[in-house]
Amino acid sequence: MSKTYHLQQFTTATQTRNRTMRALNLVGKLAPAYMRPDANNLWRAAQKNSSLAGDIAPEPSKEAASALDHLVDSIGNSTSLNFVGRISAFDDSKRMARNHLRIQALIQSQPSILETVIPEPIFIIGMPRTGTTWLHTLLAQDPRHRTIPYWESYEPIPPSTGLDNRIERLVKMLKQLDQIAPNYQAIHPMTAESAEECVALFMNEFRTIQFDIQYRVPEYVLWLKSQDATVAYRGYLRQLKIIQHFRSSGERFILKDPAHAFNLRAIVEIFPNAKFIFTHRDPAQSLSSICSLYANTRSLFSDAVDAQSVGKEIINGYWPEGLEDAMRVRQSLPKNCYTDVRQTDLRTNPLHAVRRIYEDLNIGFDETAQSAINVFLNASAHSPHHRHEHSPEGFGLTAGVMRERLQGYVEDFDL
Repeated sequence: MSKTYHLQQFTTATQTRNRTMRALNLVGKLAPAYMRPDANNLWRAAQKNSSLAGDIAPEPSKEAASALDHLVDSIGNSTSLNFVGRISAFDDSKRMARNHLRIQALIQSQPSILETVIPEPIFIIGMPRTGTTWLHTLLAQDPRHRTIPYWESYEPIPPSTGLDNRIERLVKMLKQLDQIAPNYQAIHPMTAESAEECVALFMNEFRTIQFDIQYRVPEYVLWLKSQDATVAYRGYLRQLKIIQHFRSSGERFILKDPAHAFNLRAIVEIFPNAKFIFTHRDPAQSLSSICSLYANTRSLFSDAVDAQSVGKEIINGYWPEGLEDAMRVRQSLPKNCYTDVRQTDLRTNPLHAVRRIYEDLNIGFDETAQSAINVFLNASAHSPHHRHEHSPEGFGLTAGVMRERLQGYVEDFDL
């Protein structure tokens, strides 16, 4: 990625709109009901090209069908999507429904795939904006590690016939993102072939707070929080098995999704051999950046994004609660299965921080890993450095309020 991105402090949803976005949304005002998601229509549209084998007609799992019902209802009740938002909600939901149905069909036709053994999982656990992406990228350099490139999570199953053009399709999508939001990637740089979060796999089950980041769906969030998280993680595990089946590699699976922090109990149950790396950052910085993440993401899809409201939502919402719960679960874990790292240490001396992680988890930091990480760090030093501007005050908050909300956490980790 050679382009340099600069995302300024969020003020209004329209502040960074380019001509393409303005023109699309103007067209949308002429068709206000166009492409509003409907669960039945989405499943029917997805079924048209999701069958994989012979006469198998895939049907959604009852869990996924229920989740999509709640998501669609919440989108309809709680959001004011613009035209781009309506297109995105419909098309993206159709793609995820298609992925889900293809997974269903694959397991029906080849149930032995569920016997696939995945490499030992190591989960990176931390709120968004705490260094999780940087750490994930560093650990991905070790050739012994298995990560999920974006193209693979975006479409986990290769085509049954013809060319596999999943990478090309994702590259096209990312170019479209660049056209409608030229500097969005300053928040979270993405390429088709870079290691990416697990979130797309949970989206295929329609069970993730990612939908709230995109569309603001409070009713759906309340429903999701009431659900048994092992349902989502069983669907997640079978997708990991599918991914490993089609492209077997790695001694360890390095897995990362900020929402893992909400679900440590489910992870421990579904992945009893898992190890964990907890990332930590001053909440005055991480929560401010989360506010910016939410505001800028939602403004892609809606004009009704207010900075002050986002600030109140984040400081009083599920991220501080989820972090506190994750820290409680952390205390019950065996000492040899987890370690901690501060974002400042990762940035100041990444090689030293990574070496200590290997030592704490007893996974062996050999010359191959060190050399690969050094090569990456040297290249990174000469790569473009993106700018993401944000401040607590821009969202009606102060650093003091943010630190006070998580005072015990700040003291425990000397943040």
